[in-house]
Amino acid sequence: MSQHLTQIQIEGYGRSKLSAADLLFVSDHLDECEACRREVERALDGDATFLALRSDIFNDAAETLSSFPERSHLTFEQTAGYVDGTLAAAEREVIIDHLTNCEQCAAAVNDLRAFSIEVAPDLGHPYRASQADPPIESGWQRFRAALFHFSPRSYALVFGSALTAILLVVTGWLIWRALRVQETGPQIVVVPSPSVTPSVTPDLATAPIIAQLNDGQGQVALDQKGNLIGVEHLPLAYQQMVKRALANQPLEKSPLLAGLNRPKSALMAGGDDQEAKFSVIEPIGKVLLSDRPTFRWSRLDGATSYVVEVYNERFNLVFASPRLTENLWRSLQPLKRGGVYLWQVKAIKDGQEFISPRPPAPQGKFRILDEARANELKEAQRNYASSHLLLGILYARAGLLNEAEQEWRTLQKNNPDSAIVRQLLANVKSRV
Repeated sequence: MSQHLTQIQIEGYGRSKLSAADLLFVSDHLDECEACRREVERALDGDATFLALRSDIFNDAAETLSSFPERSHLTFEQTAGYVDGTLAAAEREVIIDHLTNCEQCAAAVNDLRAFSIEVAPDLGHPYRASQADPPIESGWQRFRAALFHFSPRSYALVFGSALTAILLVVTGWLIWRALRVQETGPQIVVVPSPSVTPSVTPDLATAPIIAQLNDGQGQVALDQKGNLIGVEHLPLAYQQMVKRALANQPLEKSPLLAGLNRPKSALMAGGDDQEAKFSVIEPIGKVLLSDRPTFRWSRLDGATSYVVEVYNERFNLVFASPRLTENLWRSLQPLKRGGVYLWQVKAIKDGQEFISPRPPAPQGKFRILDEARANELKEAQRNYASSHLLLGILYARAGLLNEAEQEWRTLQKNNPDSAIVRQLLANVKSRV
């Protein structure tokens, strides 16, 4: 347990005057320290002011939003669950199918995902009602009744402004979080602490270094007390990712890779038929950062030309290449970000067409990275280009395994004997 909070931290927390990094640190500390929680409660003099303010915000939002008509679009709950990655696999597939054909809902998903990446980390943590406050019954249900029956199309038409639509989404997100917190209990609430706590100033005299890497132009280290060294310039969320890596915690498989690949069938083994040598090479089972993929396949002996065809998940043709003589082609037409696609190549030989892939071979399936994550990666590449450890982590989280491996190969050159880097590479290689 680190030392107790200062009076400045306590007052700043109560008045929401702390920076995002300090706010999350104080919140995580309060989750573990009973004494500091009592000090915060005394400083706030109860939760009545907060609850009254939150009630006013909810009532105003509910009164405004309850007039929106119901349409056949995703509910806010489904949109938030999809962005947070908390949906069951079956429901997620249904939503992906809906987003492929609904521009309004796809826009709402992108807006909410961008908000969760860029704005949500700076939000403070609300307090729960004290035991003296009467419980608010079915707050989540009341909010759903007010908010979930409107769509991106409806609020865009009413307010005539994309900015208004985004503000409504943000307001809804805040109210939703507040009401969920309100229903769960009487004590101070803090967002559940991640398995790795934020970095604090290390005490080098009493905290031996347990992990260290040469990364870019400097060093990053983790001491025995769980303090990070050398990454103070990174956002707090990124610090936590680095901390997990230094603690040798395995990376979770990116949900964006789900459904893109399946194990090779035993039926594919054997046989010396010439057609069996004609196969697609890439992209297969991958997430792609570029929205203009490069397609590669093996040659078919005697073929005079090839045609690449790209389909969406409904097996509707998106575009086809001209006749090609090489076994490589880069699309000149961009694909929609966030979409899942399938591709095949036709070889023309002796006036006949030969198609690859053919069952039981895996489909040539791939995903184009969504716009919000693509923008996040571009920002990270611009601001933290020297941190191969961090960029590799971000690539792996986005399902960009080849890019992650490339960053960690560079990291390995500067840390040839590091078991941490070997584990990262083994982790990403097992998912390719």
